[in-house]
Amino acid sequence: MKNITAWFKKFFLKHKQGIVLFLYVLLNAALIYYCIELGNKNPFFNGIFYTVINILSVFVIMSAVYIFVGRWWISSLAVSIPALVLSIANYYTLVFRNSPISTQDLHNAKTAISVMGSYKFPLNVYVIAIIVFFALSVLVTREILMREKRQARSIKKRLLHSCLLFAFGAVFVHQVYLAENPIKPRNTFVWSWEDSYYKYGFVASSVEVFQNSINMVTKPDGYDEEKLKKLALEKGAEETAKRTPDIIFILNETFYDMRDLVDISKTPSAMPFIDSLPDAQKGKAVVAGTGGGTNKSEYEFLTSNSVQLMSGITPFNYLSFDDANSIVSHLESLGYSSWAGHCAEELNYSRGIVYPKLGFDNVLFRPQFGEVGKYGVRPYATDEFCYEKMLSDYENMGDGPRFMYLLSIQNHGGWDINPEEEDIIKVAEDFGNNTDIISEFLSCVYLSDKAFENLTKYFENSDREVIICMVGDHAPSFATELVENIDLEATFNLRTTPYVVWANFELRKELPKNTSIPYMAPMVLDVADCPTTPFYDYMADMQKTVPVITAFSLYKTENGEILNYKDENEYKDTIDTYFGMVYNNASPDANRVQKLFRMH
Repeated sequence: MKNITAWFKKFFLKHKQGIVLFLYVLLNAALIYYCIELGNKNPFFNGIFYTVINILSVFVIMSAVYIFVGRWWISSLAVSIPALVLSIANYYTLVFRNSPISTQDLHNAKTAISVMGSYKFPLNVYVIAIIVFFALSVLVTREILMREKRQARSIKKRLLHSCLLFAFGAVFVHQVYLAENPIKPRNTFVWSWEDSYYKYGFVASSVEVFQNSINMVTKPDGYDEEKLKKLALEKGAEETAKRTPDIIFILNETFYDMRDLVDISKTPSAMPFIDSLPDAQKGKAVVAGTGGGTNKSEYEFLTSNSVQLMSGITPFNYLSFDDANSIVSHLESLGYSSWAGHCAEELNYSRGIVYPKLGFDNVLFRPQFGEVGKYGVRPYATDEFCYEKMLSDYENMGDGPRFMYLLSIQNHGGWDINPEEEDIIKVAEDFGNNTDIISEFLSCVYLSDKAFENLTKYFENSDREVIICMVGDHAPSFATELVENIDLEATFNLRTTPYVVWANFELRKELPKNTSIPYMAPMVLDVADCPTTPFYDYMADMQKTVPVITAFSLYKTENGEILNYKDENEYKDTIDTYFGMVYNNASPDANRVQKLFRMH
């Protein structure tokens, strides 16, 4: 024992400078880690084990830089400065979108910049704490610089250090993230992102997101293309209806019913027209995210593909849409002419590229809308204005059936832009700092309701059959601040928006009270008695027993049960077959069974 102690003492004295330098580097990795966690609004660490995992992950990144530059102080700055920017950006992303920043946001940066002017960025205790810890990191980096200046350098020693760091990094990354049974489990994202990020840490969770973005569409267990081919033949043999009414889809930006979340019974309704419609024409739809995620809702709306299999990506920015199957391709195969409009820049979420690839004949973005009508000093085009432009183009679409798709923008955040006197609805209840924000938000929703009423009046006495489906894309970002305990019920409420289907002819069946955005297209085709594909037929049948599917690993049965996709039960085969079709339709690695998605 004495010999071992003596050896360690001798070793320490001989390598004291290097050991102390190494400890300073580890300290810096810990400070950078904590900066990042503060940006994720998580001041309480991730438990001892995953705190160490995250600190070592930061250290591996610093080591990778060191291998190239040969100086720890340079590698410290090269990691800490981007970490500072990331931490502050992530904090405000959580404030405004309620989901962490990720690799997919690199593709969405132009979109974020285009709407940044409408938000305010208040200095917060988290932001101050991030800056303080960054300052501490700079002080430690200065100490590292001073110690490196005093150390003798040799090429041999640097090569040895680089080889050791490379070996450690390779083993660490493999065992923690890439092994068949990694230390940090895969697929940890379920119904709440906080569960993963607060347990495993931002860095470790971001690695999972990055892995998902490489494997853009996850192959479901038991995927069987032969089974899909057989299903295509079975469904394709069924007779289809012949009705082809004009169809209008509206994805309404941040159209959300606050009554589903909080008690505002003393406040006038923000949607009196939709409230007046019979229950058979409206319901609630579960969407992919809360406080953000418009493009995921848009993708689910147009393709009927759940993003459950592609949780790490923004679909329009990652997936290929060459020869894509969607409601657009289906209706165009039936002789429909098509139109898509969004009064924002075409670069947002690559819509200027994707809309034409989806097959829309005519596509309009902000420049084509001309001088826009606005609500007060809010910078966004109102629904009423967008509908007027849509109707103007509707009248010039020819004699055949017409399909129009509008993504609105009126209700986009923030909601503290107009002066108080512009509020149409003033919330009677007290929600603290959010009271005025809710008033402006409800006023926006009221204008959406009124614009939709006017849109239906336009078509009431039309000599053409018209069906309109409108659904909200997500809840406002402040919604989570109104809930003390985000349990399972609150999670569903935060991810559920109103939908309404209106037609100037009698629908052949009532609409479900609760459903999901991927069901919108097959549901509209079904109730309007329109021709369908085997894929849409299957979804219409599945909706009867599994009316709610989500992008957070859960679904609801016709009995109201909430189950996990992995649960073994009577619904599993139905669910698995649907996700098999989604994978076949969306994945670049699948051999597409096109007969599932096209008319025979």
